[in-house]
Formats: sequence, structure tokens, C-alpha cells
Amino acid sequence: MKNSDFYDFGEQIQKVVQSAIDSNDFRSLNESVRQTVNDAVGAVRSGVSQASESLSKSYKGTGTNTAQKKAAGPRVHQSAVKTQTSYKARETQQSQYFSTHPAGEVGGTLMVVLGFLFGTMIGIALAILVIIQFVLRGLPALIVPIGILLVLFVVMMVIGIRGRGITTRIKRFRTYRKVLDDREFCDVSELAAATGKADGYVVKDLQDMIGRQMFRQGHLDKQKKCLMVTNSAYNQYLQAQKGLEEREAKAQEEKAKISNPKYSDEVRAMLVEGNNYVKNIQACNAAIPDPDISAKISRLELIVSRIFAQVEKDPSLAPELHQFMNYYLPTTQKLLNVYKELDNQPVQGQNISETKKEIEDTLDTINQAFENLLDSCYKDTAWDVSTDISVLHTMLAKEGLTSDDLHKAKTEK
Repeated sequence: MKNSDFYDFGEQIQKVVQSAIDSNDFRSLNESVRQTVNDAVGAVRSGVSQASESLSKSYKGTGTNTAQKKAAGPRVHQSAVKTQTSYKARETQQSQYFSTHPAGEVGGTLMVVLGFLFGTMIGIALAILVIIQFVLRGLPALIVPIGILLVLFVVMMVIGIRGRGITTRIKRFRTYRKVLDDREFCDVSELAAATGKADGYVVKDLQDMIGRQMFRQGHLDKQKKCLMVTNSAYNQYLQAQKGLEEREAKAQEEKAKISNPKYSDEVRAMLVEGNNYVKNIQACNAAIPDPDISAKISRLELIVSRIFAQVEKDPSLAPELHQFMNYYLPTTQKLLNVYKELDNQPVQGQNISETKKEIEDTLDTINQAFENLLDSCYKDTAWDVSTDISVLHTMLAKEGLTSDDLHKAKTEK
């Protein structure tokens, strides 16, 4: 099929649809599109058939085989930790997520008081004995008491320091809770700013507190940038993260596929364009709740995806399909956008209802036409299979292995 023919068909369909959109008169749209599309598909099928036969003959002559891819996820809504009218009820609710009496809350204070208090007293006694030892110039009887007091002083200081570590950790935990308030999640940088610590220090601090069950359902995201204090928030994050990773993997796969050296610049551009059209069709489908039209759009998405998948397998189809898609896919997308806009109107009057019905009928026509086009893309495959079957039958008959030959042999016996 010549490019000029594609342009003629493209101009016809664009004029028909644009005229309907401009005039808001969609009554004759379906019939006009049906007639134009059927003419175009017939021409395309003829062109693809000729190209396939020519290509097959060429391959047959040469003996060539024709057979040939941010930080944490989206933030979750606040729902699990709610402000209660009663302080007691609020504390009961939040006890699911936070330790109301962290381990060491009392013991840490006692360790600080007793450790430093007794340590100070022992230190004073130790200092007095050392002075007496110095004045009496090495009185042997004081050596053992000095040694015992020195050991006790070190032990008390260690207890006091450990107690201070516990109390300061609990103080930071309360600061974190105050910053979180009723939220399910919070940026680590926000907690770091509230405590005057570095982000890295706060991350290790939070991991330690999670291990100590101070945050009963606490989790950090993969990038260690966000603290989540409820299992529901963490589960939503995991789902979002999984979706993000799948999209990134698919994007990498598509990039690697398109960069394949077997694709020309034209084919690469067509595959990228096709992927964008599929995404636009998916977005329209997601925005339209009606199950009937959604089913038609889903079918359209499937057919268009398979057309471009066939181009990936057989890039030689691109010259025949690229111009056709440049006309019909933009037009189809325009119709979907109009339908989505009309569907969002709060009042569905007669004109809107009739226009939507006409677009729905037109989608049936377009789906059928695109399905015929997809079928045309398999012309070469069908021709090859038919040839292989014919050759196989000939070889089996030559060896006397077909049913007719076996029956004939039995009769002769």
C-alpha cells in the first residue's frame, strides 16, 4: 500500500471525527468511520500480503530462517493512629504502636542516681585514703582498702553511665513520639532535626528502638529515609514499592528491547510511540467506571498491544503499519478523551447520552478493524506454516507413511 493512500485514508477519518467533535453531532460518526476503516484495512491487508509473499520468496531463495524486550513508595494516608476524645482511650489505642513504659524507664533512673551517688561517695572516700597513704608515706594497711574502693568506684561510674544512656534513649524516644503525633509515618530527617542528631545516627537509633519493641510495629523503608509505625502503613509501602520495582524492571526491559540492533530508527520510534498509546488507553480505561465501555477499551488495549508485539517480532511490518497507526491511534485516543470528559459531567442529558452511545458503537467498529489488521500481521506466519505442512505431507506420502498409502499397501497384500 502506498504512503499516499495512507494519508488519504488518514485525512478522511480525521476530518470525520474532528467534524463530529467540533459540531457535537456524533450520529453519523459510526457509519462514516466503519466505511473508511474497512477500506483502509482492506488496503493494508493487501499490502501486508504482498510484502509477506515477496519476503517469503526471498528467504526461500537464500535459505534464511524467518524466525527473530524515589525514596520510599507513595505515602500512605493517615488512618490507624487517631486522636481520641479520651486521653485514656488515646493511650490504649497508641499502645498498639508504642511502648507506653519503655524498658529501663525506672531502672535507668535508678542506675543514674545510685551509680553517680555512690560513685561520688566512694570517690570521696578513695580520695581521702589516697591522701592519708601519701601523708603516711605508703602505709601498707591502706593498700587493700584503696584497691577495693577503686574497683567499686569504677563499677558505680559504669552503672551511672549506662543508666544515663538508657534515660537519654527514652528521652529521644519521647521526642520521636511527639514529632510523630498521630501520624503513621515520618521522615527520618524530621526526627533528626528535632533531636539535633545526624540522619545516620537517628537511623541506627530507630533500628535499636524497633529491636527493643519501643516501636511495636515500627519499620524503616528500604532507603532508610522514612519511619512507619503501623503494619498497615508498612504493608501499603511494600505494595507501592513492589509496583515501583515492577515498573522500573519493565521500563528497563522495554529499553533493552528497543535498543536491540535489529531495530531501525523507524521501528524504535514506532515501538516507543505504541507503548505511549497503550499507556494512554490504560489511563482512560481507569478513569471510566462503566463496565461495558471498559470492556471495549480493554479489548482495544489488548489488540493494540499485540499489534506492536508483532512488530517487535517482525520489524519488516513497520513500514506498512506505522503510517496507519499515526492516523487511527490519535483519532481513537481523541474519541476516548471526549468520552471521558462527557462521562465526568454531573448531569447526563440526552445529547451527552447519545454522543456516548455513538462513541461506544464506533469503538466496536475500530476494535473490529484493528483486529483484522492484527490478523493481517500474521499472514507471513500462516504462509510459512502452510508451506511446511505441504512439504511434510509430500515427504510422508513419498515414504508411504500416510493413511492412504498404508491402506493401499494392506489391500495389495
